[in-house]
This record gives sequence, C-alpha cells and structure tokens, in this order.
Amino acid sequence: MVEVVDVTGWIGDEHHAIFPVGARDKEMLWSPEKQVEVLKPSWPYLFKESIDRYQDQYWTELVAYIVSKYLGVDVPKVFPAIKNTEDGIVCGSLIEWFYDVDSERFVHAGSYFKRIIPDFDDKTGKQHNFADMNIFIRSLAIQAGLVTERVKWLADMALFDSLIGNTDRHQENWGVVFQSDDKSRLSPLFDNGTSLGHERFLDKVKDWDDNRLRAYVNRGCHHLRVNRENTKQRIKHFELVEGISSSGKDIQDYMLQKLDAVDLEAMLAEIEGLTKIDIDVPFSQERFEWIKRNILMRLELLKEEVRK
Repeated sequence: MVEVVDVTGWIGDEHHAIFPVGARDKEMLWSPEKQVEVLKPSWPYLFKESIDRYQDQYWTELVAYIVSKYLGVDVPKVFPAIKNTEDGIVCGSLIEWFYDVDSERFVHAGSYFKRIIPDFDDKTGKQHNFADMNIFIRSLAIQAGLVTERVKWLADMALFDSLIGNTDRHQENWGVVFQSDDKSRLSPLFDNGTSLGHERFLDKVKDWDDNRLRAYVNRGCHHLRVNRENTKQRIKHFELVEGISSSGKDIQDYMLQKLDAVDLEAMLAEIEGLTKIDIDVPFSQERFEWIKRNILMRLELLKEEVRK
C-alpha cells in the first residue's frame, strides 16, 4: 500500500519556499538526509495542497501518476502527504522534483514564448500554441543537443493529457532541462492536478448516464491553441490526438501500441487501493467510481480516434 509521507519539519527551499507558479499553494521542501525507502535523500519535493473548494483535489496528482505508469509516460513520482501546521493537519500531494538543482537548469516553456511573442499574456497563456511549441522543440534539437524524441514526447503529452482530461498543460507546466553534459531533454509531464473531473461535485454527477458523460468528455480542451493568432479557441483533447496520430503511420502505430498495452484491470485496482489509505482527507470510493468512469470512457474514445 502507498504510504503517507509526513513532511512536518522538512526544510524549505531557500529560493522557492513558496512556489510562485500556479493556482494552488505549493512549497518546495527538502527530504531528510536519512534514507527513507520511497524517497530520495536530500532531494527537493513539491508539497502541493488542494484548492479550498475541492478538498480532495490533491489525489488527482497521485491518480495521474498511476495512469502515467500504465501508459508508459514520464511523470514525476507522487506520494500522499501531510503537514502539521498551527491550523491543524494539511493534506497534499508530494511530487519528486525531476532534475538535479545542483548540476542542471530547468527553463519553463513560458520563457521561450515570452521571448518570441513580445505581448505574450503569461496570466492567461492565450498565445500558448502548438505551432510555436513544435518550432521551439525543433530548435532545441538543432541548438541544444536535445536527447528527447520530439514527436514521441508530443504524442505522449497528447495521449496522457487526453486520458486524464488535463485542461491545464500551460506554458509553465512543461519546459526543458539543460543537462551538465551540454545536452538537453524535455521535462516530464508535471502538474497534473487539474484533471480527472476533479471539479465535479459527486452528488451532481452520480446520476449521469453514458451519453451525458460522453458529452462532458468530448467538450474537454487542452490548454494549447493551434497557433498564436488563434487565441480564443483551445484545441479539443481528441483533436490534438488525431492531429498528431495522423502525421504518420509510425507515430500512429506508436500511439496505438501505448493505448493497447494499458493493463486496465491492474491500473484501476491500484487506483482503487488509494481508498484504503487512512488520512484526514481521504480518497473516497465515490471519487474512485467517478474517475473510473472517466478513464474508461476516455480510453475507449482515444482508441477510436487513433484508429481512424
């Protein structure tokens, strides 16, 4: 069973004591020097709370991580965590940082977009777009020794974000890591909490039939736009998947293999196992059932989209 990590007493990062990017309260903390079985010693972790309105939202980070394992997509490790404060126990997700802060440098994609688009709106990210994203990644391959396979990374992003219904892959939720060997790699897919229907109150969706759920899923959009001029219309999740999968037979086969290889029974069993964790804000059976319905519907629609 997944263990709850108590981060009370962990040392805050002097540069990012309160992490500045995003809507939810976040703290960068350092794990203890003493070796703990599931944690890296003396390593930065992001402790991320839920939005007040959605007290159990922090679980979506962990569920998304479990989904990523079965889909074969690179996502930082996540643990449920608690912190004792003056106001009581705070629950949150604990996310393992994905680069060595002593020898590597991470740059958010937003820095690139703000450089090429002088009036880039970094609050709404409305000029965050697929065309410039693709150019940026191509330039890394030419100028910065990119070791990540560009098209496969894009395919992984599209599949993963569509499978979990992530609407918040904005320009600060991906980027590039510059390595100590003068090469670079694209970041794992981090910050996945705005997904899995977290915003839906369970009493409001308990009577939804498959048609209503399908309509909800089909309305879902990625944060990306097609190009910088089209600032109002986000790309729908399944349109993004279709666009990438139709770019060539090799990438279509790659995406189909990913989807067909998902061990659905094992994945859902691991997610349901989270309901057994004893914590102040638990992952309820009702929340699991809602997430399960979402995943089953999305996986079916994704397979249909890629096979077109």
